Amino acid sequence: MASNNRPSKKERQESARDKARQMAEQQRQREKRNQMITIWSIVGVVVVVVAVVVGFIWTNSSRSIPTTGPAPAIATDQGGIVLTSTTEIAEGDDIGDVDVESVGEANVGDGQPSELEGAEASAEGEPVNVIVYADPNCVHCADFEQTNGEQLNQWLDAGDITLEYRLVNFLDSPGTENYSSRAANAAICVAEESPESYNDYIAQIFAAYDGQGMSNDELKEMASGLGVDISSCVDGNTYRPFVDWTSDLALADGVAGTPSVWVQGKNWAVDGADQGFAEWTQSIIDEHQGA
Repeated sequence: MASNNRPSKKERQESARDKARQMAEQQRQREKRNQMITIWSIVGVVVVVVAVVVGFIWTNSSRSIPTTGPAPAIATDQGGIVLTSTTEIAEGDDIGDVDVESVGEANVGDGQPSELEGAEASAEGEPVNVIVYADPNCVHCADFEQTNGEQLNQWLDAGDITLEYRLVNFLDSPGTENYSSRAANAAICVAEESPESYNDYIAQIFAAYDGQGMSNDELKEMASGLGVDISSCVDGNTYRPFVDWTSDLALADGVAGTPSVWVQGKNWAVDGADQGFAEWTQSIIDEHQGA
């Protein structure tokens, strides 16, 4: 008698259940894959849209800044503003309007320049000439101010130095809505409106450094805390072309990093690299004064 190999009813039921489970699992996996594909497709589209919008806003924001514009009356012909004490600013060179496109090509090499246009040593009997190129969104500039700000103020009020800030926008980016330019513009607005508040405003900008920058409203509020109204100057981007011009001049002179600090025509990074800034500068002051 032949054997009966036909599965029993129970076995057929269990087999059917196994197949059903397998089919259900396969369907679940397909649905999961399709769901993930859909999600990542949406994410990808959102990322692209956000990138396009941010790029569009940044590009149009940059384009909205003209290449020509007024220089502050108190500015030097190299884009700086010179403090003669903690509350006083020297007369400027009355350079009128500036044209960014008139500046020569960048001349940035591998190292720091050893000479700089407009950084000549002051004459005997005059205060020592200190120049600081600084970017408002530069962490090293913030560190420099935190370390040396009090000493700079002491030298200023003692009449030992003049201090010229040349504010640049090397670290502009879409992520900060070009904070370097906006903050530099705001500082220049303060200098024009209230010279006695300029040094304090510079100090507050660097003390507030966080890598992200402040909004225009926060920049205006900071000035308001010093009793200065710069609303129209900030909202109108009055000195943004001047900031661009100053930055391009710096690059044309070979200055590509901040802070770049010069004392009596000497570059601290070149001539005083083995000394702290305060020690090195004090030695120059003493020599200049014949101490």
